[in-house]
Amino acid sequence: MNGNTPSTPSPEDLRVEYQAAQSSAQHHDTLVWSVTSIMWAATLVLMGFILRALTDPTLRPLITILSALGIVLTICVWIFALQLNTAKRHKYARCKAIEGILQLEQHRTLPWPTGCQRILYGVIMAFFLLAWTAVLWTTWCRRLG
Repeated sequence: MNGNTPSTPSPEDLRVEYQAAQSSAQHHDTLVWSVTSIMWAATLVLMGFILRALTDPTLRPLITILSALGIVLTICVWIFALQLNTAKRHKYARCKAIEGILQLEQHRTLPWPTGCQRILYGVIMAFFLLAWTAVLWTTWCRRLG
């Protein structure tokens, strides 16, 4: 065998790779939900403070800045979640491929509707963006006091 020919991984090597891929997928999924839950909670708290201050015209600039921050953070978290979910799906796809080679079935036989969580997540994030936009609109387009 020359040095240019790739060797076929052993079943033990595949098991190690499988375990690493599964751990990585779970890690990426945990990151998505940890970041999301912190962001959603912080957003709701911040929005609550802002809604109490909407009638004070002297706070318009501060409310505008905080609302813009809320919009930017919501978009960032949404992008992070999409990227982390892409990594998670890639890792689980590798698990399924290894299962096919080793005749395993943990992930290959799991019936899972694709896209449902992603759609619901997107709807919730869109509502957060709509809420921040409504705060900005209310701050600048309605008569205060």
